[in-house]
Amino acid sequence: MSEGTRFDVSVILPFGDDEEAVGIAVRRTAEHLRGIGLSFEIIAIDEDSGDNSHAVLALLRAEVPELRVTHASGRGKGIDVGASRAQGTLLVVSTPDVASASLDGVGEACRRLLANDGDAEIALTRYTVAHRVRALAAFRGARLLGPAMHRRLMKRLQARSLMIKVSGPTGVAAKATVSSFRAFARWS
Repeated sequence: MSEGTRFDVSVILPFGDDEEAVGIAVRRTAEHLRGIGLSFEIIAIDEDSGDNSHAVLALLRAEVPELRVTHASGRGKGIDVGASRAQGTLLVVSTPDVASASLDGVGEACRRLLANDGDAEIALTRYTVAHRVRALAAFRGARLLGPAMHRRLMKRLQARSLMIKVSGPTGVAAKATVSSFRAFARWS
């Protein structure tokens, strides 16, 4: 852990009307990070949820003491809010539907970045992992929502000349992936 940080990882999990997935996502994320021995916090950010997502999260607080719930002033603003409140060396950004299904690759990405092997790793459509201090400017003011969230984060990180590695499904953002691979090749 770096000086001035309380955790290895801060997971930013914006949610809207995700009562079906948010509880599973928090539980699986906590189990995954505990299993690989990283200290963490999970910041669940309410983006104007109108369902029972808060009740689900309230039930999980005893089981997942690393969980903090906060509020964003609208849809798409959760990542900015979460990044500004995060206390970890790394930021992990995902969505409840993805985190409830699989976090494959997140642990390995965290280990590489904690060893200073790059600034960020993005698995398109799944997650983004980035050094909080180095990437914070890319998260500020971000209004990100939906499947394109990670591509937009990738572009913001690239604009700051950070060393990033991008992976993803074949055909998804192929042009951006190629340029990101060139940035990754400089430090690999």
